[in-house]
Amino acid sequence: MTARERCFDRQGLLRAGSVAIAATTLLAGCVKGQSVNGPGTSGPQPGEAASITVVSQFGETPALQSVLNKLNADYMKAHPTTKVTIQYENFDELKKTLPNALASGSGPDVIDYDANESTLGSLATASRVIPLDSYAKKYGWDTQLTPSTVARLTYSGHLSGVGRSSEGVGLFYNADLFKKYGIAPPASYTAMMSAAAQLKANGLIAFAFGNKDQWPSSHFIGAAIHSMVPVSTIQSIETLAGNGTWTDPAVVSAIGTAVSWVKAGYVTPNFNGVSFSQAEGEFYTGKAGMFIEGTGVVPDLEANMPHTDVRFLPFPMHDPNAKQQIEGGLGGAWAITRSSKAPAVAADWINFVHFSAEAQRAWLAAGVLPTTVAKNAPTGLSTLLKDSFAVTQAAQANNGVGYWSGYASSTLVTDAWDAGAQLVLTGQQSPEAFAKNLQSALSQARGR
Repeated sequence: MTARERCFDRQGLLRAGSVAIAATTLLAGCVKGQSVNGPGTSGPQPGEAASITVVSQFGETPALQSVLNKLNADYMKAHPTTKVTIQYENFDELKKTLPNALASGSGPDVIDYDANESTLGSLATASRVIPLDSYAKKYGWDTQLTPSTVARLTYSGHLSGVGRSSEGVGLFYNADLFKKYGIAPPASYTAMMSAAAQLKANGLIAFAFGNKDQWPSSHFIGAAIHSMVPVSTIQSIETLAGNGTWTDPAVVSAIGTAVSWVKAGYVTPNFNGVSFSQAEGEFYTGKAGMFIEGTGVVPDLEANMPHTDVRFLPFPMHDPNAKQQIEGGLGGAWAITRSSKAPAVAADWINFVHFSAEAQRAWLAAGVLPTTVAKNAPTGLSTLLKDSFAVTQAAQANNGVGYWSGYASSTLVTDAWDAGAQLVLTGQQSPEAFAKNLQSALSQARGR
């Protein structure tokens, strides 16, 4: 994932409602009636001699490298004539080099790439990755993946990737600090604001926040947007085919709400000069009581706060009567490149490292939330992982997951976000001006 997506590197989840239903219908039609790069039609088959290369974006997350390495070793043990080489890279570098490599006809067999219209969607549109419909039918991926995951990864009617993990932005809070100062859990918007004021009064930072890396603002402001703007409106803004606008009054108001948290003194001082990791450290060490972030940081929190009672809640809706929503995304997706000489083997490898019972246990134990249908959390999970599992599963089931704000549709919008978010949060630019610039970039991306 990107630095913006900090899921197991850095942190779009799931289209919902009619969009999900329509995409699932398209996929079903494709799987039943077509054979697109179908299994058995090209190259060596599973179990035959083959050599494939996988590029993973776990370059900055050694803990998850060990999980994938173990699963890969198990796969090669079961397929002794198959060699699978994994290369670990940082997504920001991968995004710079991979599209050009694939355009030239070279590149790896399998990629772990961001699952957004602006990233994997652009590769699918340019035919740099192959449709996976026939493999979905062969292995049952289309029924194992949640409908919203299928929708997010369906482009031009074809499944183009397998979502690696589910994520959602919510509210982490240090329950030990809350108990120490007699603060009620921040389960509602009013309670969260009251908690922020009490934490500040006790000399603590209410919300750990560092925006030196620019992308954290999309989670901070994005949480406000998803707490105040209906998901249907967000979807119409965050997709190129949509008709929504960033200048929608509800969106502008939500941006202003996030700015108000800064004006109230509830965030890390001089946050634009503070890195994400530094802000995360403030939460680790108890200097901050709350942290607005995605579930991708759960492994970090469990590793660095083993003796602290950390809890996770869906970010509270501004209107207590509104249906709960969360900002969210997929933590990357496995895809097979058009240049692969062994697509059937690549698909079999993906099936093993993502869908096998062994793989699902290993990923969840490492804090990676599933993209497959799962009604109940397995036993033995930590409290924090149970919280995260419950929040993301409920949001998916209720079609309440939006997008990674300012990131899903186009790199033009992302650049406009990064250029303006630091300014709007410090009062150097108005929410209206920020929204206008975002809309200008979106209109350009839409060609309208």
